[in-house]
Amino acid sequence: MRTQKEDKNRGASPSSQAPFGLIAAVLATLYYLPALQYGWVWDDSLLVAAKGSGGASTEGFRPAASLLYQFEWMLGFGHPGLFHLTSILLHGIATWLVFLLARRVGAASWLAFSAALLFGAHPVHAEAVAYVSGRPDLLATVFALASLLLATSAPVLAPGGSRNWRVWPAYGLLALAMLSEEVALATPFVLVLLDRVAEPPRPWRERRAVHAGFFGVLVLTLLVRLVQGRLSVGSHGEVPAGAEFTAPFVAAYDALRAFVIAWDMNALRAFPKSLAGLGAVVWRAALPLCLLALVAWWRRKDPLARAGVVLLAVTLVPALPLPFFQGSFLMERALYFPSVGFCFLVASVVGWLAERIPVPMPSRAGAVIAVLIVALLGLATLARVPVWRDNLTLLRAAAASDPKDAKPYVVLAEHYVALGDPAGALTALGRAIQIDSTDADTYYKQTAVLALLGRYPEAEDAARKSVALAPDSAIGWANLGDALTQQGKTSEAIVACRRAVALDSTGADNWYNLGVALSGERDLSEAIAAYRRVIALNPRHVQAINNMGALLGASGRIEEARDAYKQAVRLTPASVEVRMNLARAYLRLGDKAAAEEQRKVIQRLDPMAASRIPEILRGSATPGTGGDAPRRP
Repeated sequence: MRTQKEDKNRGASPSSQAPFGLIAAVLATLYYLPALQYGWVWDDSLLVAAKGSGGASTEGFRPAASLLYQFEWMLGFGHPGLFHLTSILLHGIATWLVFLLARRVGAASWLAFSAALLFGAHPVHAEAVAYVSGRPDLLATVFALASLLLATSAPVLAPGGSRNWRVWPAYGLLALAMLSEEVALATPFVLVLLDRVAEPPRPWRERRAVHAGFFGVLVLTLLVRLVQGRLSVGSHGEVPAGAEFTAPFVAAYDALRAFVIAWDMNALRAFPKSLAGLGAVVWRAALPLCLLALVAWWRRKDPLARAGVVLLAVTLVPALPLPFFQGSFLMERALYFPSVGFCFLVASVVGWLAERIPVPMPSRAGAVIAVLIVALLGLATLARVPVWRDNLTLLRAAAASDPKDAKPYVVLAEHYVALGDPAGALTALGRAIQIDSTDADTYYKQTAVLALLGRYPEAEDAARKSVALAPDSAIGWANLGDALTQQGKTSEAIVACRRAVALDSTGADNWYNLGVALSGERDLSEAIAAYRRVIALNPRHVQAINNMGALLGASGRIEEARDAYKQAVRLTPASVEVRMNLARAYLRLGDKAAAEEQRKVIQRLDPMAASRIPEILRGSATPGTGGDAPRRP
């Protein structure tokens, strides 16, 4: 039973209680301040490569999110700090709007404040806020909430309100929401149902013009998507065949569970292949969905709970792996908008608990309960946000979350190599092999890292395991050939390299490795032929051109060697090595003037190399030595 004071709060206008919403918004931003120091993570690399035009905005049709990315890129000169700041501020705005919407649907101020605090602190938001490419869901939620607030404002609800100027900004914000992320496509349905569950229900006749406007924006957005070729119905790429029916139910279960118990890491959820049968719907999905229905029925007299069910159920649909929506099986950031409804439901339950506590002011008891829940959620958020610091941290978290999954270790190794840490990559690959020793791709990557470290006997061993597991893998045989060549086992290397080109004759690197191996056997004509195949497949393969020039020179075909070096110079005019070889070829042809021209260029490019030039100009080089020796990249 509520006190008289609480009833007065319940009827107060949302704006009179605005400071509570602002306090919740400020607290929400504090959880994510550490992210200001974070860099680019995962798909952010697409954003960087496209200078603000890539990232998550390339998935689906999200021009509003893309424009914001591009504006930030120009304003901040590509610094990630500005992007993170924008996301944090948007999260604060969303939290404030959650408070206002809770007041709008009829919640007492302290309950609305509790809902906003829960929303701001919930750890399920870490990916949307701390990960720059997770921005579209956050942006769509802000625009959608703002449009709902305008569409349910007192002037618009009044008779003739459909002609009030506020409906036009509501339509504009809705359009921006839909052009930010697909989850906002559910907003018109949310508005209709919020009107029906309001206390009292809003008459259909008085609201139909506003509803028609919202659905008009939806239809127009879908038409734009259709014209742009971004509207299609087909199988969802992340769902295995035979699981199309059960996948949405399994994803719904995972989503509802994530609101209560956070996932092990902030990343993509994969469809569990063992749950493709009908039993998955019964045991993994039906139970939590029935539980949600029971909570909705139990709290059906509370307008905050009714609004929560609408917001949770309707906005969750676009987050599921349905054929109409692009993306992965289930993403944590896709739960940003649905979490508004979940927080409304939790606040409603908190209100029920407060009413059952025999104290003079139940609202204070409820506030204590809410603060305890928020404290737990806040600690979970503070623990999850650092996962998005960088790729290594994210992948380490992925590996720790599932010790039986080798894939995170393999991807982690790739990032170690990119950071110039082959030893770390080798450790990660070793762990991946301990988990799964039957993956040829892992051995292939291990071969490459061992070769990078100069540990060629071990690289040979890893390559042999790779080709044993995947005997039809051209790249495995090519790597084996390279490891053998480095150890001087040229006869075996030639066999492996010929196997590689037989499996894939279109791979320039396969022919290149064969050319190097043949050079080691001094089979110059065959090696030259191999290099010609490389150049035919990749005319810009400078190392192959340079090596071919060396072999031509060693064969006494000096003019052809000169022409090859000239071609290499055109492709890499700043290469001192290639110009040295060209100068030597000129000297062997007796063209000292042309050699002198190359000397002058080399002097400008690398003065340290100038000490070798007098020896070259004296013509001391002999065929088959120095620059005539083939070199590997």
